[in-house]
Amino acid sequence: MNDQQPYAPTEPSLATPPPLPPARRRPWIPAVAGAVAASVVWGAALALTGGSGGSGGAPGPSGYRAGANLCEQETTKALERLYTLKSPESSVLRHANMDRAECHRDLEGKGPDGAGGMMLNTSLSLHRKADPGPAFVAEAEGADYLPKSKTTVKKVSGLGERAYLVRTDMEYARFTTLSVLDGGAVYVAKVTSSAGKGDADKVADALVEDARATLPVLKRS
Repeated sequence: MNDQQPYAPTEPSLATPPPLPPARRRPWIPAVAGAVAASVVWGAALALTGGSGGSGGAPGPSGYRAGANLCEQETTKALERLYTLKSPESSVLRHANMDRAECHRDLEGKGPDGAGGMMLNTSLSLHRKADPGPAFVAEAEGADYLPKSKTTVKKVSGLGERAYLVRTDMEYARFTTLSVLDGGAVYVAKVTSSAGKGDADKVADALVEDARATLPVLKRS
């Protein structure tokens, strides 16, 4: 199911998620690893080759810069109210077609979400040769392509030129992803967890709040 509707913060949920067995550091769920890997490889190839058509230039990075350490540049205060962020790892891709900064963190829940097995992955991609807009919209609005998944897509106002919040629930995993397009810049923040882990509405609210604080900083960097 792919329902599009304006995004609005939600009231806190009183539901307590069921306990889950401990997970290893940065666990990838076997049932979805193939689909996720294929999506990442396809997206990287599209960005580096300039898209299948190879026509049309990028609208420019709109003042954003992919710094050397995205983990240090980002604001995560809202998410830190829900989780303890651990083991930050930053990386940077430099290429004539695109620059991309990435940050990967482990999340340790507070209270009933104390077990590990959750991750926060963020990235800022600056496209130099191709317009990321068409692929950006296709990936967000067509996010229900994964088999046996329940997906909800919501537009978010006030972030860049266009922004989407996508929640995908599968049998073994849950993905909550905020994607923002601003000119030739694409910012993505994704929380990955085991199915039923954490409060998805609170996570979504935190991702949006942190992005509103982070994007102006990345534009000045």
